[in-house]
Amino acid sequence: MDIFCSCRDVSITAVQYVIESQQAAVQNSNSSAQQDALILSVIEQLKTQVVNCTKINLDNKSVNDTLTAELERYKEQVKVLKEGQNVDLRSNDNVSDSCAQSVEIDRLKQTLSEHLKEKESLMQTVILLKNDFKKEESRNIDREIALEKRIKQLDNIVFKRDQSAQTVHMLMKP
Repeated sequence: MDIFCSCRDVSITAVQYVIESQQAAVQNSNSSAQQDALILSVIEQLKTQVVNCTKINLDNKSVNDTLTAELERYKEQVKVLKEGQNVDLRSNDNVSDSCAQSVEIDRLKQTLSEHLKEKESLMQTVILLKNDFKKEESRNIDREIALEKRIKQLDNIVFKRDQSAQTVHMLMKP
């Protein structure tokens, strides 16, 4: 979860820095070329942030898949242990073997109990991770949409500045 926070913090900090830098550059400079270069730099930085967030989403999906596979493995172990208990109870009718069977059954019950507790814990962890993943994925999608909207705004600003520069150039021609 620290990765998510740092990705979001870096994105917010980077966007704030770039916006402040852009405002300072616009106030301090009359050069359209410098402003355009700054805007293009902002767009590239925003694109990089989108790529980084997408990579984090893929990593989260991989962890989720791994945990789901491990949960399935534990379910299979529980099934095997239950089947083993049923076979042991039916196969031996000997009184001398019944004591050994009782000890084995108790051991298997203990093992089964431990596995069930572990399974429950893993299921809760998977549920929490899935919920966290869904929340983070939703936040990343929202961030990506906001970044894409900002990119379109910046593209529009660049386009309008180019048009203004062309208009000024045409008006300045004798």
